[in-house]
Amino acid sequence: MADHELDSLEKRLDFIESLVFGNSEKDAFYPRCIDKLANIQEKIATATKNKKRISEIYRKSRDVHKFLDPAYTDEMTMSEEAKEEVILAEEEFLRNQAKNLETMEELKPTLDSEHLKATPKFTDKFEGLSQIQITQQDQTANLTEEARKMLTTYNNIITLVSRQFVQWDEMLTSMEAKKLQTKD
Repeated sequence: MADHELDSLEKRLDFIESLVFGNSEKDAFYPRCIDKLANIQEKIATATKNKKRISEIYRKSRDVHKFLDPAYTDEMTMSEEAKEEVILAEEEFLRNQAKNLETMEELKPTLDSEHLKATPKFTDKFEGLSQIQITQQDQTANLTEEARKMLTTYNNIITLVSRQFVQWDEMLTSMEAKKLQTKD
């Protein structure tokens, strides 16, 4: 078997073990599971020993499994030229994926750094700082609203005072004009 096939089988085995054992200590239960599986296999073998049709079904189920594999279907239905065309049609996508993979490989040391591994212990501090920032944002919004109201009030007062000065100027001008007319 190739290394990648062994790795694939290891991953599948680890996945199945996690489903079977969950968070429990698997070494404590492993021997019992192996014994039970061996017992079940023995019972199945005994039950199907002289049954030709069941043996045929097992053999055919392997064939069906093989035929359902998309790689096998592609291999059977696509010519070499068609496969080449598919690869060429996806060339840009494949190049982008390769470039992204290279970038990920370059960034992997950063992701595996001790600084990032230590971030969970700072979660409480980050939450506290986030709450402080939210409070400060609310306070800033309130202060901004107060300043806007004060500026609006100031502008209204200045407008009223300016109008009053204009009225007083008009009154003073009309009084001066009357006084000049009475002198003449």
